[in-house]
Amino acid sequence: MNSREKILQAVKLAQPEVLPLPTALETPTVYSDPVVKFTEVAQAVGSSVIEVNSLEAIEDHLKEVYLPELQKKWQASGKLRVVSTSVGFENFAEQIDSSDIDPHTFQDVEVAIMKADLGVAENSALWVPETIIRVLPFICQHLILLVDKKTIVSNMHQAYERMGLGQDDYGAFIAGPSKTADIEQSLVLGAHGPRSLWIYLIGDVE
Repeated sequence: MNSREKILQAVKLAQPEVLPLPTALETPTVYSDPVVKFTEVAQAVGSSVIEVNSLEAIEDHLKEVYLPELQKKWQASGKLRVVSTSVGFENFAEQIDSSDIDPHTFQDVEVAIMKADLGVAENSALWVPETIIRVLPFICQHLILLVDKKTIVSNMHQAYERMGLGQDDYGAFIAGPSKTADIEQSLVLGAHGPRSLWIYLIGDVE
């Protein structure tokens, strides 16, 4: 028996005992106001949240408050490259409506505006299916997600029930900006995703 066979044999003999799967959680937490809990958790993990009732209100806030504060906080000089896969922001953002674009051309995107299909109150996760460009919510420096307040559910059980098997080839739950402190226990924002996440909770759109 050679060294490789000895190692594989040792691994085989060291397999843990087979145990039954845990029983399903029968009483997942349900919040009386999922939107309030979602906002609380999202802010706790570093996201910014604002409730709006119209797309015009979002556009006004982006131009008058968000973009100026973004440039000041992150010391971004010059014109920011802003792209959007959602309609309604053509006045100040590049409209991305085709997947026939080389993903590498998005390497200098500062801000990406996208829609989330639903949100989860218990962890502030937002389900973002593949929307034209798969890499967009991860390659941008700052991410803006729009989500209908009516789609906020209490827990992941409800989220998966609503999603079902789904029709999306790809998607991701996104909660908060990208953070890591693995190196020398120093917190780094944007190590493997956007440095900031702004969430617009949309009510009855006018």
